[in-house]
Amino acid sequence: MMKHPNPEQRSGLFARMLTPRTISLAVLFGTAAVLAMPPRTGHLRTRGRPSTSYAEACERFVALAALDGPEVNAQCGSRLLDHGAPTESVVVLLHGMTSCPVQFNVFGEQLHQRGHTVLIPRLPRNGMADRRTAELGRLQPAELVAFGDEVVDIACGLGKRVIVLGLSAGGTVAAWIAQERSEVARTMMIAPFLGISTLPLLRQAVIRNTLLRIPNIMVDDKPEEAARKPEYNYIRKALRSFGVMMLVGEYVLRESRRRPPASGEVIVVTNDADTVVNRQLIDQLTRNWQADAHQRVIPFSFSADDNLAHDMIDPHQPTARIDYVYPLLTQYLEA
Repeated sequence: MMKHPNPEQRSGLFARMLTPRTISLAVLFGTAAVLAMPPRTGHLRTRGRPSTSYAEACERFVALAALDGPEVNAQCGSRLLDHGAPTESVVVLLHGMTSCPVQFNVFGEQLHQRGHTVLIPRLPRNGMADRRTAELGRLQPAELVAFGDEVVDIACGLGKRVIVLGLSAGGTVAAWIAQERSEVARTMMIAPFLGISTLPLLRQAVIRNTLLRIPNIMVDDKPEEAARKPEYNYIRKALRSFGVMMLVGEYVLRESRRRPPASGEVIVVTNDADTVVNRQLIDQLTRNWQADAHQRVIPFSFSADDNLAHDMIDPHQPTARIDYVYPLLTQYLEA
């Protein structure tokens, strides 16, 4: 008859099994399993509530601008360049992470002079007066897409035809808007941040999940990098914010495999000299959309010979070439 180990023997057996090496391997595999788990993204669907009148849109913009409290840089508040009444078209300009609406001031004023109503909102937790703030470490994916919903909702009451343009993180929000909001006639995303440029596609998910699940880490810019930045740009990066953008991008990529973009037309602008965003993911998203809506999805790329930086919009950037870039973007917006 087989004898079963008594409690003392079982205790000794477990003690021999639970060696430091075994525990380390268990923790390693457990952590890897958690980080590899696909994140929930269902909560990132649109909850749009479009404005039904010009007066309502203006009221909602006032509420949005009221979020620009004393902690916000005085020049970084949300801007509305209107004509006192609804116009044929309204253009929403979405700036990049760690920047603020100032990035689009010159381009927005040019579009306003061409007859468009222009809305330049401040992205959540950006534009603070403290350039070393850790505010972006508290950013949530649902907060970012709720912002995208609200600015489209406001724009719906400001003009007959809504156009959205976003750069980098603003491009990520624009990609989400293109996928979700049928009220938008044309969406242009410039170098949307869907993933980190230097990472292979297989590692993007692990890095994204890690950034979302560990405490935020702040990383200071190198002194020479900080010195080149405009005075309203942050000079520290919150690593969690990269995970947030990547998760919103993951939602768009998932949905793009299931259904075409809701936006009427989509223009995907890339830059062959860009070393910040992951081009493979942008190209994958473009292909997904083109599979179901080929005529409505228009890719365009600036050549590496154009020597454009990732931020090709802000005239205060050392590499700015707005006399070259702005007319091309305007042409695509108005075509």
